[in-house]
Amino acid sequence: MIKVLFSVYFTNHLNKEIKLDEYLVNLEDDILEIDNKKIYSTFTFVTNGIYYDPAIIGDNKERIKVRYKINDNDEVNLYFIIDNIEYLTNNNIKVYAKSKIYKYTKTKLNTIIQADSIKNLIQKLLPDVTLNFDNFTDTPLIFDYTIEDKTIDEVINDLSKITDFDYYFYKGVLYFEDKKTIQKDDIPVAIFRDIEDIEEFNTTTNNDEPKINKLYINEKENDKILATPQIILDIKESPQCTSPDNIIVYTDSKGNKYKLKPINSLYYVYYSPLIGKPKTNMEVEFIENKVVIEEFELNNDNYVVLSGGIKEIIAVEGVSNYEYVKNYNVLTFDFVESGKLKISYYTDCYFGVIEHSKYPKNINMIFEFFNQKIDFIHKIEENGFYAIPNTITISLIKDWGISADEAIFKEVNSSFGVLQANAFGEIEINITRYGKYTFQTENYDNLYLDFYINSKKLYMDEINE
Repeated sequence: MIKVLFSVYFTNHLNKEIKLDEYLVNLEDDILEIDNKKIYSTFTFVTNGIYYDPAIIGDNKERIKVRYKINDNDEVNLYFIIDNIEYLTNNNIKVYAKSKIYKYTKTKLNTIIQADSIKNLIQKLLPDVTLNFDNFTDTPLIFDYTIEDKTIDEVINDLSKITDFDYYFYKGVLYFEDKKTIQKDDIPVAIFRDIEDIEEFNTTTNNDEPKINKLYINEKENDKILATPQIILDIKESPQCTSPDNIIVYTDSKGNKYKLKPINSLYYVYYSPLIGKPKTNMEVEFIENKVVIEEFELNNDNYVVLSGGIKEIIAVEGVSNYEYVKNYNVLTFDFVESGKLKISYYTDCYFGVIEHSKYPKNINMIFEFFNQKIDFIHKIEENGFYAIPNTITISLIKDWGISADEAIFKEVNSSFGVLQANAFGEIEINITRYGKYTFQTENYDNLYLDFYINSKKLYMDEINE
């Protein structure tokens, strides 16, 4: 039996540490959800009876500590910043926390870094992060590394493609390791790169069955490889940022210039078998005979599953004898194979564009094919561009910390004149110009709203710089 002991602590706006164990609410299967991303971890939980001052949201201070112990192993402490909170029913609050190095996924850089190796470059990119290079083979650099309009995690991802290494965040440490041999139980992962009209995939396989010499389609026979219906949605820029209709060059008060441009999201839908077409609620273009290139790392495998159905194979490298059934996405080998496999082939697919939007919205994308269904919510979110005119709703309860009884129909003095809250304790304002706005009410600190073309911030304490 696995025995897990854990506690969660919260450091509030008064710098007081509160143990949250008795305030945690189990609304889902598990009270806690910790997910390790590439260079940071996320942590979500729900509490009742705890106040989270809006000013601390996104302040990049490690306010959440998780202390846990599994069986007799050493105790582990994990630390997180609060990235967002969500108000649920019955006064429950869901907290979205992320490890502090999440900040490296947000700010775009334009700079040149001098480093004598990949390891040294990573150390300069992440100066305040605990790094582990124990299983990493360093590569010398004979040139300065130029970064153009990329976040640090995008730079590291680019480096991993160039020098072929893995990286992951675990228990507060960011590990860099040489790429491992693909294991038999790895899950297929598709990574797409735009090269004119070619899509490249990196895919792993997941079987070690005995050699076969015939492919069976949708037949339940022992020791046979089965090809079943499959549909894959690949969408770039999801969530998608709000953006202007035309390119805007914005200069802030310090003279810094920002270029804001329309941002569209592109997506492809691949499917197999190529018998019929997926049904969808989206406006899509049908692309016939699209060239696709896929790469695999084989480990005693006798077949691979491609993303699209094969109409015609263009080239195969890495295996000599193979078979496939036209319109299906399974390629079989005469012998168990190991090593790298590269295949290019023609397939059919859907292509679509989600146009840019100045305002947030959710788009429900549905694709159905045989017994397969994709039901995906694509989000367009405010992030780096804020349009005017814009209607903002401020909750006196959630954003200002005013009690529900007092907030209902309460009068507020503001830069927009005297406003009266509605029956839900909310005021709605229509912003027609960029600037700083003040909201005042008796017995409470002022509430401020900064609303500019490239930033939006709601806070209670005046910041003196």
